Amino acid sequence: MKFNIKFHPLLFQASLAAGGIALMPFNYLQFAIPHGKGLIKLSDIVWSALSGVEAALYFPLVAIMMVSTIVHLTLTFVFFKGLVSWVRNKKEYDAFMSDSYKNVGIFPVIASLAMSANVFWGPIGFFVPQVSSNLQALMLPSLIFFGVLWVFLLKLEFKVIKTWLTESVDLSKFNFIWLLDVFAFGLVNLTGTGIAAMSGNKVIAGIAAFSSIFTLSIGFFLLVIKLVYLIYNQIKKDGLPDNPVLPAFFLVLPITCLYSLSFYRMAMYLQNFFSIDVKGVSFFIVNFSYVITIAWGALTLYLLSDYFKNYFMKSDFSPPQWGMV
Repeated sequence: MKFNIKFHPLLFQASLAAGGIALMPFNYLQFAIPHGKGLIKLSDIVWSALSGVEAALYFPLVAIMMVSTIVHLTLTFVFFKGLVSWVRNKKEYDAFMSDSYKNVGIFPVIASLAMSANVFWGPIGFFVPQVSSNLQALMLPSLIFFGVLWVFLLKLEFKVIKTWLTESVDLSKFNFIWLLDVFAFGLVNLTGTGIAAMSGNKVIAGIAAFSSIFTLSIGFFLLVIKLVYLIYNQIKKDGLPDNPVLPAFFLVLPITCLYSLSFYRMAMYLQNFFSIDVKGVSFFIVNFSYVITIAWGALTLYLLSDYFKNYFMKSDFSPPQWGMV
């Protein structure tokens, strides 16, 4: 049976999610298993030396990483083909990008492709020794890829902002996708700061760091502005957030983690190339991000519990209409 699914940029959220799932076990193994300098590889796991508990934990993690990586690559290929056809349909693309309430939905494309770079360095390098052993040689191609994402990210953001400024926009009509551009900035920044922190070439690392500082500033500014709006709107409102905007409260959590990790990597760049002691700064970034994440998570759980309490008290049990856009 053949399924004909109409392309929409938000479909890239599926490949983005798969990439995120692939990175989670990789990051855990990176810090849990002793290994040489650099990123962990499959060969670093000595299965015969593991205890039964360790083997029972690490084997499923490796399996999840492999499956999620394959899913991410497959979905990225399929969706990218759809993206090319969609962009070539100039009428449909222009109509989407000129709609102030929909055009921010383009950013999962950039976010997913930025995730692909991190999947390439991490999970793919974990399974393919040629990647992990030649990571420094891949820094220049990675910088070029980051540069392409960086240019398109800024181009799309300025185009979206232009439609907001030139049209009469009702902010109350925005739904959770309003934060997707901030999310995309976070992932592109994560890619750039990753190059800055990992590259042994001072020029490559410097270009990545300088470019990342620029987009970090823009992304962080957008994040603050939109968070202030969310908080102000919630304070002004007597009760729960509206259904369309409620998921935005959840999206803040991964965004906070992305920006915190990007700032942490910038600190590592300064330490590696300028011998600046960043222990105090790193400590502050890590702990401050935990405080913000926990506080916002507590607020989100409160809103969620209150929402479901009211939801299940209804007689019709009608689900919230968040929709796609």
